[in-house]
Amino acid sequence: MFRINPHLLNILGILYICFCIFNCSNPKLEPGQVVDQHGKTITLIPEPGANPTIQKEIKSSIALLLADGKLNISGWSRYPHFQINESFIKADPKRYKRWEHYTFYNENYGGAVTITDIGNLAMGSIELLEFGTGKVLFSKTELVRPGEIFFPTNTTEPIEFKKGDQFIRIIKLKDKRIIEYSIVGDSSSEFIKGNFELEEKAPEALAVITPFSESTFFYEYKMPSLLCKGSIQYNNITYEFNDKSYAVLDWGRGTWPEKNKWLWAAGAGLVQGELLSLNLGYGFGIPNNATENGIVYKGKVQKLDKVTWKYDVTDYKKPWKFISNEGRLELEFTPVYLLHSDIDLMGMIGFLKQLYQNFTFSEILDLLKTEAYLNKAFGHYNGYVILDNGTKLEVKDLAGFAEQMYQQW
Repeated sequence: MFRINPHLLNILGILYICFCIFNCSNPKLEPGQVVDQHGKTITLIPEPGANPTIQKEIKSSIALLLADGKLNISGWSRYPHFQINESFIKADPKRYKRWEHYTFYNENYGGAVTITDIGNLAMGSIELLEFGTGKVLFSKTELVRPGEIFFPTNTTEPIEFKKGDQFIRIIKLKDKRIIEYSIVGDSSSEFIKGNFELEEKAPEALAVITPFSESTFFYEYKMPSLLCKGSIQYNNITYEFNDKSYAVLDWGRGTWPEKNKWLWAAGAGLVQGELLSLNLGYGFGIPNNATENGIVYKGKVQKLDKVTWKYDVTDYKKPWKFISNEGRLELEFTPVYLLHSDIDLMGMIGFLKQLYQNFTFSEILDLLKTEAYLNKAFGHYNGYVILDNGTKLEVKDLAGFAEQMYQQW
């Protein structure tokens, strides 16, 4: 039977009380800070400005790093051309972050599947959200020690999280991905099982290298054109994902600073009978040679430069606006559901049983500095986009999401 060390619990309780006292005793806002809808003090993410970006497109396979650890290249590609030799990375191993994440959604439900290793811990997580009721039907993160999950350095090899009888398995086949998982909830009677087939509806996607410095980087591969088919069984209820169900892959490898923030949005749906998907974002690194912004139509990436976000942090469910500096995109996003998550010291104490089972006392104290503050809205996009050839497409009720994240890891 699991038994918490009373001395450890006392220390953690004292730390949390000190944390609360410190935060409550420092209410004064710094320049650029605001208090948001949930009473959280945040620093606003600066807008990207209107000046054009170089947008350096890479068209063939190339090494990401030089032998001395410095970046060999930055820019973007339609394919995951960038090759990582992890032995060349000179940063502290705790700064190297790896993940494979899928957000899935349709008109009624959404959720996410994630396998990640952030350098000081690794995990697998599942979410299932019900838009109509505003409920989080299921949300569970299972922790393991860093290094216990094998992460390939390319986007095409399979990956698996395993902990006892629980697992998340992602199989890569030609033009499709199979995701299978089985996770137990907070009680032994609560469980979730899923089996998804994600069809890659476009050969092109967005691979982007964003530097933080001459030797630190984020390599992301965003694939927003995934058609989602399959089902989730949660407590003997089956949730089907078939018609008009989509997913986006967020594959990442990078040496991140301890504190960071970002904005990320994606969506998909039919426009004039063809699948149109989008990926938008900014907020971190030095995006001089590429942005994350692009739409995919008829299987081809239509690369965008900068896209400015306008949203109200005092009410994340108010409409969000997206405007391209080139005049090629103007969208209004209307949320129907808001996922709010705040993992700070108190949230980490919520993982106390798992931490105590897997980590030493000194490691736990280090992990308690981890923070993740997320506001992720699901809803619909309306407006227009303009293709590379000048064709203007009306976007109407395109399903998707937009998120704001503040991270300390």
